[in-house]
Amino acid sequence: MYIKYFFIICYVVVSSVLSQSNHTILTYNLLNYDDEDDREPYYQLIINEIQPDIIVCQEVNTDNGFNHFLNDVLNIAQPNEWMGAEFTNQSASQDIALYYKSQYFNYISTSLVNTAQGSGTRNVVEWVLEHVESSVQFRVYGVHLKASSGQSNAQERLAETTILRSYLNNLSSGAHFIVCGDFNIYSNSSTSEPAFDMLTVAGDNVIGQLFDPINRIGEWHAPTSETGSECEFADVHTQSPRTTQFGGGANGGMDDRFDWIFASSSVMEESYEMTYIENTYTAFGNDGQHCNEAINSGTNSAVSEEMANAIHAASDHLPVFADFQFPSGDESDYHVVISEVMPNPSAVSDSYGEWFEIINMDSITIDLNGWTVMDGENDSHVISSSIEIQPGQYMVLGRNGNESVNGGYVSDYTYSSFALANSDDEIILLDQDEKVVDDISYGETFPYSSGVSMYLIDHTSDNTIDSNWVASSMLYGDGDLGTPGRAWNDSIVVSTINDHLLPNEFELYAPYPNPFNSTTQISFLVNHTTFVSLNIYDINGRLVQNIYHAKTTPGYYQSIWEANNAPSGIYFLSLESEKKIITHKLMLMK
Repeated sequence: MYIKYFFIICYVVVSSVLSQSNHTILTYNLLNYDDEDDREPYYQLIINEIQPDIIVCQEVNTDNGFNHFLNDVLNIAQPNEWMGAEFTNQSASQDIALYYKSQYFNYISTSLVNTAQGSGTRNVVEWVLEHVESSVQFRVYGVHLKASSGQSNAQERLAETTILRSYLNNLSSGAHFIVCGDFNIYSNSSTSEPAFDMLTVAGDNVIGQLFDPINRIGEWHAPTSETGSECEFADVHTQSPRTTQFGGGANGGMDDRFDWIFASSSVMEESYEMTYIENTYTAFGNDGQHCNEAINSGTNSAVSEEMANAIHAASDHLPVFADFQFPSGDESDYHVVISEVMPNPSAVSDSYGEWFEIINMDSITIDLNGWTVMDGENDSHVISSSIEIQPGQYMVLGRNGNESVNGGYVSDYTYSSFALANSDDEIILLDQDEKVVDDISYGETFPYSSGVSMYLIDHTSDNTIDSNWVASSMLYGDGDLGTPGRAWNDSIVVSTINDHLLPNEFELYAPYPNPFNSTTQISFLVNHTTFVSLNIYDINGRLVQNIYHAKTTPGYYQSIWEANNAPSGIYFLSLESEKKIITHKLMLMK
């Protein structure tokens, strides 16, 4: 058994099989909105139908338009539910605004990404919000890129998105954000529309890479010779629902996909903090049968005639929305953390060699009886027997408990009906009340490979973020790399001498050197399987450090006490089992 202790602070989020909090985010170009009394009933009808919880609006004219849309549209359609995030009047031709339901979200801050490069370009607005139930914070970016076709306009869009991508690349790894608005991009062509590649290609830094939730990539602009179902991307077009000119705006019929909701990789990878819900991305009112036509021409199978007329009258863009899942906030009181994972052993098959490690960072002994190990889909195992994990103790849960065939790890508990994918999977721990204790969702950016586990390097870090994990480099068992049942930097090793002989005594050898300066070696024997603790106490009997605490099989063990942070003085080393305690005096001299 290889065990050492450190404490990890990580609070939890919920899995998709439990109670979730789902919310709709809408982006909508309002078409030069100031105080449009004639159009406001149409907006009200649309808002009541979609029932969004966050709205990002483009073409809001100054503070006047910002306040009127809040008071004359949102608070009429859904009274006393809406608030506006701090509004920034950019002195552009139109501005960008965000509204949110305060029942579900707290507003944190507004700031600008300085993407404006000249006339007709605008800064991107960044809002930081917090989900009320779970306290998950995330970012929303409002975008309105340079309009119109042609190479010069495309280059201005490239300049805007280059600045935006650089900004997003400097966010923390694993950051949750969406980027939405009117992008005015005609296609995915890297030559005619290089801005799209700037936003979506991985590049040297993938933190800021954006993803289309529905992966409908191509030449979105519909040639005027095509109509109806002949348009390949007719179902995702968002401009324009009009073919006649009135009230300004474009009137070319449904022929472009200008309005988007892009998501970061963490939102797309089911991280359980903020996750896109598949098949919810919607260009509202688009039934795919109105290419180059008005949205209310003939029959619209996506919405009612009244709604098609409202969309047609309100703006020259369709509203676009998607649903996102947040934790319910109903988290467990237990503090147990997933600290190491072996998803793809090479010494033996996955069906024998997979395991993951947890640590009890609570101050109490926890019985895992009734707990559930599961992923985000169909794998689930309920622990149906009493198994206790002591404060500070590591525990290994694996698919096979026989060390001679599982690659050489010691399984404290063997599960079934649960397996780890070699990439893109989840581990979720639920307590006996089905509250989430901890979970991780690992993907291709996490540092593991065949025969190598990944471990959480910093006990204060968030184990949902890929950069906080490191690939193991220490051998165990049959040759895979990992430290199952102990800290990644633990010095405890099992002697290879007399492997075929079992100790016949429970014994603590005199530490060496003693007196010592900062570091001393500790050796002990265990003659039967039992819980063993190796503790350091000061001269007043107060616990200074727990070096080792685990259910330990017979063998010869060595460890190191690194007393770099302890003052000079007399200490007592204590080896404690369920039936016996042995002590030695130590003298630390610095």
